[in-house]
Amino acid sequence: MPNSAHRLPWTAGRALLASVALLAGCHRGATTDPLPQPDNLARTVTAGAWDSLPLLPVASGTLVCLSAGPASACPFEAATANWLSDGRFATWQPDRLVDVWTGGNPNPSNIGDVGPAEKQYSTVTAVAATPSGFTVLDVGSFGTRALLFDKKGNYQSNHPIPTIRPTFATGFSGSVPLLQSVHEIPTDSAAVFEVREIDSPGDTIGVSVLKVPLPWLIIRNGRPAHALPLFPTLPSFAIAADSDVVWSPGNIRDVQRVSAHGQVRWTLTSPATGAAIMPADIAALRTRVPGDQPGAMAAFDSSVARTPGNYPAVAALYVAPDNRVLLVGAPAGAGDSVALYVLDRTGAPVGRMALPRQTRPLLFGGDSILVQRVGANAALELRWLRFAKKP
Repeated sequence: MPNSAHRLPWTAGRALLASVALLAGCHRGATTDPLPQPDNLARTVTAGAWDSLPLLPVASGTLVCLSAGPASACPFEAATANWLSDGRFATWQPDRLVDVWTGGNPNPSNIGDVGPAEKQYSTVTAVAATPSGFTVLDVGSFGTRALLFDKKGNYQSNHPIPTIRPTFATGFSGSVPLLQSVHEIPTDSAAVFEVREIDSPGDTIGVSVLKVPLPWLIIRNGRPAHALPLFPTLPSFAIAADSDVVWSPGNIRDVQRVSAHGQVRWTLTSPATGAAIMPADIAALRTRVPGDQPGAMAAFDSSVARTPGNYPAVAALYVAPDNRVLLVGAPAGAGDSVALYVLDRTGAPVGRMALPRQTRPLLFGGDSILVQRVGANAALELRWLRFAKKP
């Protein structure tokens, strides 16, 4: 699932309800060190304190793979990744084999096969390890299905997953299956973003571990009741191996870790916001409004009227196997970089860094980040970027 880029062009609001549930979750490691006690630790960090954090130098780290055309194992479009177990991780993209990477081995193993047959997958949305092998979620021509494979990647069986609503989606964070949704509540109330930890793909009950109102979204009869803002802010969350949820509302740099049963582990409160949305940012988007579509400019102006003054403060969030947390800011306007912040296991900020805005974080390893970026000869690569020794 990767993941949390919330800077949308004005037309994206029309499709938002069909994909919003896939945007906010980020993946975490498969094993977790015990958290220090006591629980319910609270701290406040000023906006200036974030800027005073030590800079973490970023080194190139280990190359995982370099895309060199369709025959390459490396994803050549937007990649998605998830931790599996024993330090392994999976990467995938539509119409490509799912790759499983182990340590520094440059040659991945594969899960199953791509194609139109019932035993194959084509549009993968999630991958997870199971005690007996792997589960691959696919939304291809057979509808939404969970395909099961053994530990060698050989096909075993598949099971259909009924579609609940377009705004509901099943995925995984590590090995934990999740049901994400955006749904309406009483008339003229804000819609709700909800995450449930479920027993298996297809389960619709499970345990609700996160429920956050979306003040900018009111749904009537399954559709937005008004224009959507140009840069809608969604909550960001990640699930730790012990099923704790680490989440942020996104509009300010507040973060909380809470157990699946509601026990608060720690809370970080901060007034820090994202970068200001400048008139030039709005003007640049206005030039993309199609002039041959009746009402397009009026719709754009309605979205502008509902747009807040700042970009999201937290656009993505990751939990490492050692329980440290990575916060990723939103790219702002014509800026060429994105700010990232590292929190220790108790939620205390310990460092900051910046990456080029074209660099897409996929996984957080505690002292390194798996990213997709432009590498040699303008080909996309997957690489672990090391930024510092453990604070």
